[in-house]
Order: sequence, then structure tokens, then C-alpha cells
Amino acid sequence: MTEKAENKEDDSSVRVALRIRPQNGREKVEMCQVCTSVVPDEPQVLLGKDKPFTFDHVCDMHATQESIYNTCVRSLIEGCFEGYNATVFAYGQTGSGKTYTMGTGFDVNIDAEEVGIIPRAVEHLFIGIEERRRQAFENGLPPPDFKVNAQFMELYNEEIIDLLDATRDPDARGRKSFIRIHEDAAGGIYVVVNY
Repeated sequence: MTEKAENKEDDSSVRVALRIRPQNGREKVEMCQVCTSVVPDEPQVLLGKDKPFTFDHVCDMHATQESIYNTCVRSLIEGCFEGYNATVFAYGQTGSGKTYTMGTGFDVNIDAEEVGIIPRAVEHLFIGIEERRRQAFENGLPPPDFKVNAQFMELYNEEIIDLLDATRDPDARGRKSFIRIHEDAAGGIYVVVNY
């Protein structure tokens, strides 16, 4: 996950967070062993007994959806109000917990504490917009103007899928993608949709 650099000594705006997801029901029934552990008070995880990996943030199996949002994403949304762009990139193999963490399962019966990053970010963004408009009104100032752009894409088997494309067949995996990734002259990455 990326976020705006908060530390002046660190000129990178990219941050990497690792989440160790809780075991699912099948894994518990099969009594699967947990092979990771978090080093206390360090953003480090041990794989097995002796393979350490260090990240900007490490969230163990007991981390709540809210704590992950607050640790990894809240400052990104706050930065949007200051004009910064934000990107949250979830990466991992099938079954690693991306859908759960991002909150894209769209289960209408989900408990409030289980809501993932995307619904929390959207709510935070629009509450923040309304709060800033209310404050401007109360102070006799013109309301601020906001423009919200969002992209929601999935990279699946080297195909980029636009998850906001209402015309897309959600079961049509492997169809030709109309999205292309490009690099600009300054080395920035952007996507172009050619329908």
C-alpha cells in the first residue's frame, strides 16, 4: 500500500504493509499450522523460525479491519483533501485475503467491523467533503469544489480488468482487455482505456 511521505528524511512516497490473514474455517478444521509470526514492536515478520522480512507496517492475524484502515489508508484519504493522489495496491496469491481486506466481497450481511478498505475509504472521503463544505458555510466562505476520480482494477493472469465497467461480464475471465499500461517521459505510470 502506498501513502504520502510523512517523514522528511524519507523521500519515498511508497509504503508497504503486510497483513497476515486469520485462518479460514477449512484451515482450522484441517488443523493447519501457522508458519508466520510478528516480531513484537517491530514491522517485521518471521517466516518459519529464522527468515525475517521487514515492511513499513505489519498487521498480524488479530488485526481488525478498522486498525488496518487507520494504519495504512486513513492518512491517504486525508492527503486527498490536500490535493494528493492516493493508490492502494493489494497483492497476493489466491486465498491470501485481498478480497476480505479490501472489502470487495460485497456481502450485504457483513458486520460493520468486517467492512474492508474500499467501503471505509469511500465513506471517509465523502464525509470529509461534506464536513469541509459545512465548515465553509458556517464561516461564510464559498464551498470548496471537489472532483473525485476513482479507478478500480484487477490484474488477473496478466490481464487488466476494469471492475467499474458496467458492460463487463464478471465471469468472462481471459477476454481481451481494453486497458493498457503506459509510462510517461518522466517515468510515471498511467493507464489508458480504449473501448
